[in-house]
Amino acid sequence: MTSTAEVYFDGLCEPKNPGGIPVYAFVISDPATGQFLAQQAGLAGEPWNENATHNLAEYTAPIKAVECLRENTSNTRLTIYGVTQLVIRKLTKDYRVKSPKIAPLYDRLTRLLEGLDWKAVWIPRERNTLADKLANDFYREYCIQHHGKVLPTMRERGAVK
Repeated sequence: MTSTAEVYFDGLCEPKNPGGIPVYAFVISDPATGQFLAQQAGLAGEPWNENATHNLAEYTAPIKAVECLRENTSNTRLTIYGVTQLVIRKLTKDYRVKSPKIAPLYDRLTRLLEGLDWKAVWIPRERNTLADKLANDFYREYCIQHHGKVLPTMRERGAVK
């Protein structure tokens, strides 16, 4: 019997949204063994343009995770955990996809999920610490490499709570 993989994902767009540095991150684990199967963080799109958004980053994360799962494991069952209700509620069909910018990302994700036994579950931020840390660490490293310093996030500047 194939075990159920767990995907935890997160995304951010800092130091501004839209138009910042869009970063995705995910962690895939096997809850039966406690083993981490994969983790990754990266750019979700081209930084510093109007298409660089938090939503792009949040959708890119599970897309990359499911691509990784399909390429590297035999798991056909998965639970996708995320803190972003936008993604989770659209996957569970609680929300409709209205945005023409989001529709292609949603379509890509649902195509990747075809043939898998999956469910999507919203979780509070405190249960998503690994993916959150991966995204924030990548953001910091990117800033240092490309700007010589870490650019303050919107939360650090008091722009969001």
